[in-house]
Amino acid sequence: MAKPLLAYVGFAWLILQVVSVLGSVMVVSPLVGPATFLLLACGFPVAIYLAWHFDFSFDGISRTPSLDQENNPTIKPLGWLNWAALCSVVLISGFVGVQYFDSIKYELQATQKDLATVKLADSIAVLPFTDQSPEQNQSYLALGLAEEITSLLGRSEGFTVSASRSSQILAEKGLTPVDIGRRLEVKTVLTGSVRAQDRRLKIRVELLDTETGHALWTETFLRELKDIFAVESEIGRAIVNLLQDKYLEAGSFNSLASTNSTDAYVMYLKGREQYRKQTTESMKKARQFFEQALALDPEYAKAYVGLADTLVLLAEGELRFGVIQTDIAAALAQQNIDKALVRQPEMAEAYAVKGYISFMQNKFDDAIEDYNKAIQLNPSLAIAYMWKYLTLNSLQRFNESFSALEKSLELDPLFLTGAYNWGFELTYLGRIEEAEKVFKQLKTDFPDSTFSYQGLADMYFSQGDFVGAIRESQKAMQLSPDNQELAYKFIGPLIQLGLTDIVKGMTGSPVLSNAIEHYFENILIFENKIETLFDRMKFKLDANPDDYWVHFEAGWYQAMFGDNQLAYSLLTEKINLIDQSEVYLMPHCSPAIEIAWALLELGSETEAISFILHCKKLLDEQLQSSISYFELDYLTARIFAMQAEPQKAIQALSKAIDNGWREWWTKHDPLLQNLSQEAEFKKLIQFIDNDLARQRIEAAVLFAE
Repeated sequence: MAKPLLAYVGFAWLILQVVSVLGSVMVVSPLVGPATFLLLACGFPVAIYLAWHFDFSFDGISRTPSLDQENNPTIKPLGWLNWAALCSVVLISGFVGVQYFDSIKYELQATQKDLATVKLADSIAVLPFTDQSPEQNQSYLALGLAEEITSLLGRSEGFTVSASRSSQILAEKGLTPVDIGRRLEVKTVLTGSVRAQDRRLKIRVELLDTETGHALWTETFLRELKDIFAVESEIGRAIVNLLQDKYLEAGSFNSLASTNSTDAYVMYLKGREQYRKQTTESMKKARQFFEQALALDPEYAKAYVGLADTLVLLAEGELRFGVIQTDIAAALAQQNIDKALVRQPEMAEAYAVKGYISFMQNKFDDAIEDYNKAIQLNPSLAIAYMWKYLTLNSLQRFNESFSALEKSLELDPLFLTGAYNWGFELTYLGRIEEAEKVFKQLKTDFPDSTFSYQGLADMYFSQGDFVGAIRESQKAMQLSPDNQELAYKFIGPLIQLGLTDIVKGMTGSPVLSNAIEHYFENILIFENKIETLFDRMKFKLDANPDDYWVHFEAGWYQAMFGDNQLAYSLLTEKINLIDQSEVYLMPHCSPAIEIAWALLELGSETEAISFILHCKKLLDEQLQSSISYFELDYLTARIFAMQAEPQKAIQALSKAIDNGWREWWTKHDPLLQNLSQEAEFKKLIQFIDNDLARQRIEAAVLFAE
């Protein structure tokens, strides 16, 4: 019996070797190998049965003698029970073989289906990893790891990577990984868990197909914490190889965020955790963490970028946190970006921040160049598109700016600043209900952020609803009391309503005191202290003889309430002190339009017309983009008034008022003075005065409660 079975095993091995060789040199079905193995395996019980009853030799096949051959030499043929048993063995072996074959076939088909999907998968979202630490105190590591892998994958060409912010927000809402992927409109999602203990790191990752929910790849990594960057690179390389049908060799897809100090990395991740909260207080903490990371590793490029990014957002200005003077913040940030680029010249995030620094310094062309470089290095870097949008807007390249904003929202649909900007754009496209819906959704998605209240405040202000603006900006101030820009937004509409007594009583905090100082000239006007105003401006002029904006401000007050001849000289004589890009600041086209008025009054008609025509050109460009700033209507009124077309000027002013124009100084505007005797103009001014008086009473009630 043993010999036939050994022969069968040898024959089976030979057949399998032949099939293996043929499969490597010929195009054969992937089922051939498994089918051959199952056939031979299922034949083994049959071989055992036959070997028990028959002897196989070169002389032929004969019945196996009975065990008591000496006493019973007669060899009986197989009876019907033997044949029935043989048939049973064949049937059972065949049935088992078929079942296994069907299972293998199904698995192979499922695998091939998944692989076909994988090869078409050109988008992914990396979800926040689950914190598996017993104390649940490693969220900074779980979120940071997902963020770093997102950044790493973003460098792969032709591969769209959804920004980690949106993934995090949706994960916090309790959505499943597959649902998050479908919401973000990506074909795959990477999820996982992380735990660090005693410098040991355990990371488990799973790649899911959002269409079927099937797992495409799973892996567990047990490494030292110092090897985390190698793990990130290994994960990124495996995903790109799998989803893009590539083969990136080990070491060819390395992280640019590495550091030799694990402590520095932990400080960096804690900084990122604070940065993501986007409040003045958290940004201050983020700055401290990034500085600590650099103290631990002065060669850590990503920490320089994080620090620079934090510094620019702590600067004064729109959509920033108003803690550091703009020029100081820009200078400090530039120093850190330069250090980052020396160490990692191909880091996309560094170029994005570099571009934003240029934007803060009004170097718009340089900013666009840096953003394009960042996008070239990482086509999925949503913040680069967002900042590019802001810069293109400043250049009044509106169609391009909208495209950049849309791309940013495509990559990061729940990005706080992106959603805010989208609401802002809807406001100035006149789509107020949609804008209000966006801002109110921000309250739900980001209850601790000031941006929803800030957006609503801007929206109400743009509609001439100063009471609404005060109410929303006050709520924003409660969330972020150290934000200087919010203080300006809060004090500004109070000044518009002439509530100077209430304003002067708000001296409890430095940011409010600074805001009150910023509007102090307006307070003097409402209190009818015009001579004090002029004395104050004279002091400013003596202290800042080469600052055109001080001359402009002083000239403007003289034009409204004082000496016109002095106003003409103040508005026109120092114009060479400012950059050409600052002459035609839209939507007011200021100071160009005020300079044109002064030149007309001085008899320099040709030069004045040159300014007016350029303002009109910019005005037409903005109106063609469907923007509906009320400032544009007011600018139209001023241009018509200066061109001695009073009816057109009044029509434009009426439209501005319908759209929300409520500036208290309209009746004092010297550019509209040739309309002062028109009955319709007087009615419009009376309407503004009455509405401001009504709102003044409503606003005062807010502070009487």
